[in-house]
Amino acid sequence: MQFQSILVICTGNICRSPLAEGLFRRDAPRLNVSSAGIGAVVGGTMPDPAARIAEREGLALETHRGRQVDEQIIRDHDLVVVMEEGQRQWLTTRFPQSRGRVFLLSHWRGGEDIADPYQRSEEFFEHIYAELEPCVADWVQRLVPG
Repeated sequence: MQFQSILVICTGNICRSPLAEGLFRRDAPRLNVSSAGIGAVVGGTMPDPAARIAEREGLALETHRGRQVDEQIIRDHDLVVVMEEGQRQWLTTRFPQSRGRVFLLSHWRGGEDIADPYQRSEEFFEHIYAELEPCVADWVQRLVPG
């Protein structure tokens, strides 16, 4: 199956998922990529540490606002990647039609949860970004024809 669209999910949709969305958009511009949260800070902006990383890395997230995942958003995407196993379970229970399309972002790196940096130190945000970047690269390598 050829994936055309990716949805990146985290909890609040203001830290991890927008950073991963920005990485996908930067590194695989032909894919339709968006993000949402399972407990989104609807309309929320990225915390300063995440916004600084996005700016430094050229991720073009200045206008990002948090949004809540819903059935339509799930239906509109071929592949859904999440940060934590609990999020995968929540999505496949709440939206059974998503089963078989929801994977951990870290799937190709052992499937470990990627911790939420919300309200943590700048150093922790940098640590989480350093986890996100190779995970997104793994997906891009597999989804974008060479």
